[in-house]
Amino acid sequence: MSQHLVVIRGNSGSGRTTLAHDLQLAMGRGTANIGQDHLRRVVLREQDRPNGDNIGLIAHTARYCLDIGYHVIVEGILHSGHYGPELCDLIGQHDGPAHVFYLDTSLEETLRRHAGRPMAAEVGPDRLREWYRERDLLGVTGEIAVDGNLGPQETLRVLRRHIGPVTARPEVPDGLFL
Repeated sequence: MSQHLVVIRGNSGSGRTTLAHDLQLAMGRGTANIGQDHLRRVVLREQDRPNGDNIGLIAHTARYCLDIGYHVIVEGILHSGHYGPELCDLIGQHDGPAHVFYLDTSLEETLRRHAGRPMAAEVGPDRLREWYRERDLLGVTGEIAVDGNLGPQETLRVLRRHIGPVTARPEVPDGLFL
């Protein structure tokens, strides 16, 4: 079985996290969802900065999951300036199918979506404007910029069409999967 590596990037409020969750469910058991925010903000409690510890942790976690037979989704803002070299190495070294998506959402739409999120109380519009990067593509072969105005289900359909069928990871013996 050849594991799929899926990278989903985009600005805050682009729908990446929800999309990664929905894609993980659609791809089935044996799909790991590695979220930048979880590793950076929860596990390490680290600010997003060049050469941050989370950059290597994300790549290491993805490689480990691929090595033990999982399909992997890496999701996050993942600005190309900070994360690009490590992501390009991860993609380039992966022997199986690699799919790279950038959710191309306008600043106005990002601000609109963010206003309705709980995080809006701690991160205001000015901060979001500072974080925003227009069309921050990695420039890897096959990278797809997805229209950020699509709804969640249509965006999921776009990704599923490009990824194609996946083979579920074989079940482990009874009692090991909860």
